[in-house]
Amino acid sequence: MLEDIKSEGKTNLPKEVVDAKKQGAVLELTGEDGEVYYFRPPGKGDMDRYLSAAAKGKLASAVRNLVYDLAVHPNHEALKRKFDEKPGLMVALSNALQNAVGLNEEFEVKKL
Repeated sequence: MLEDIKSEGKTNLPKEVVDAKKQGAVLELTGEDGEVYYFRPPGKGDMDRYLSAAAKGKLASAVRNLVYDLAVHPNHEALKRKFDEKPGLMVALSNALQNAVGLNEEFEVKKL
């Protein structure tokens, strides 16, 4: 579902993705329906803003801002239309972005 786009050999990438790759890594997220989304990976500042807003009880705003701020393709307006049709998609994309940077990492706990 989540792939870091590194190879220059990948063809048919949207222009926005090709341009974003010149600036750094791009994540490709493929949904169950085969729809493909491209995002910049969340950095420390992005996660700080997300966690700060979530801690203030503004989780919906935190999720929305994280997704919109990191979107490469489709753009903000196209994503907004998709979210109007499928409101849960925003949360799913946010979860995938959080997984990419270890926020939802699970650990086995053992008392020693």
